[in-house]
Amino acid sequence: METVTRTESGLTVAETAQAITASVGAVLAGRDESVATAVACLLSGGHLLIEDIPGVGKTLLAQALAASVGGSFHRIQGTPDLLPGDVLGGMVPQREGHGDGFDLRFRAGPIFSNVVVFDELNRANPRTQAALLEATEEAAVTVDGHTRPLPDPFLLVATQNPVEMAGTYPLGEGALDRFAAVVTLGRPARADEADVLTGRRGRTRLGDVRAVVDTTDLVAACSAVRATSVADPIAHYVIDLLEATRQHPRVTLGASTRGGVAVVGLAKAWAAIAGRRYVVPDDVLAVAEAGLAHRIVVPGGTLATGRDVVAECIAQVPAPAL
Repeated sequence: METVTRTESGLTVAETAQAITASVGAVLAGRDESVATAVACLLSGGHLLIEDIPGVGKTLLAQALAASVGGSFHRIQGTPDLLPGDVLGGMVPQREGHGDGFDLRFRAGPIFSNVVVFDELNRANPRTQAALLEATEEAAVTVDGHTRPLPDPFLLVATQNPVEMAGTYPLGEGALDRFAAVVTLGRPARADEADVLTGRRGRTRLGDVRAVVDTTDLVAACSAVRATSVADPIAHYVIDLLEATRQHPRVTLGASTRGGVAVVGLAKAWAAIAGRRYVVPDDVLAVAEAGLAHRIVVPGGTLATGRDVVAECIAQVPAPAL
C-alpha cells in the first residue's frame, strides 16, 4: 500500500527535492549543505535569506532556485531609493472608456509572483524592508486600505551582504524573524571554483536551467511536508533549544516561538526528503542552526556568533530517545 504522498505529476517529496537540487547543482558549484537547507526551506513553505560577501554565488543560488520552480517570477534589486510602492504596487490613474475621466486602479508590484528574488535586501531602506513584513507573514499586502492576497505558493528568496559592508541597512529583528532559514555559502572549493572559471558551471549556465517542478507540485510537496508527524518529545526538544538560547549568558534576545515553528517546519521537510513521515532528533539537529542563528541577538554579534550560540545550546540540550 502506498504510504508516501505524491504530487500531481507523481513525484514524492524526496523526488521533488532531488529534482530541484540537481537543477541548482548544474549551475552552482559545490555548497551541497547550503543547497540542501535551501531546498528544505522552500518545501517547508518558508522564506529564505542568503547572506555572504559579494561574488560567492548568493544571487545565482536564488535565481537557480526560482528558475527550477515553474510559475511567475520577479527579481527585485535592492537600492537605497527603492520605495515600498516599487515592490508592492500602488494606485494609478486610468482613463475610463473614451471620455476625459480618470479612475484609480491598483497596479500590482513585483511582489505578486510565485517566486520573488530580492537581491541585496539590506541595501533597501528600512521603510521598504518593513513593507515586506505583511507579505512574508500573511502572504498578503495592504495598499490604500485594501488587503490583497499574494499568489499561492509565494516564496521570497532574498540575499544580503554582511551588515558591515558599506551602503547597507541592517535588517531589524522583526524582518529577520520572517525568514525560516538563513544560509551562508562561503567560498567554493578549488575544484568547484575551477568549474566556474572554465564555464562548466556558474552564471553562464543559468540560461540552461528549466523548471523541473511546477507550482502544483510545489504546493503538493509543501502539503505533504506539513502532514509529517511531530511527536511531543520532539516538540519539547525544540522548546528546550529555544529556552537554551534565551538563557544563554551572551544573548540579550533569544529565539522566538516563530523560530521554533520554523525549525519544526524545516525538520519536517528534512524528514520528508529522507522518505520518512515522522521527525527524528537528527532532523532537528540538521536544521537548527539555519533556523535559529539569525534570530538570536548578541551585542556586537554577527550571524556567525548566532551560529556559535546555537551550537553551544545543541551541545548542552540532550536529544530525546525515540
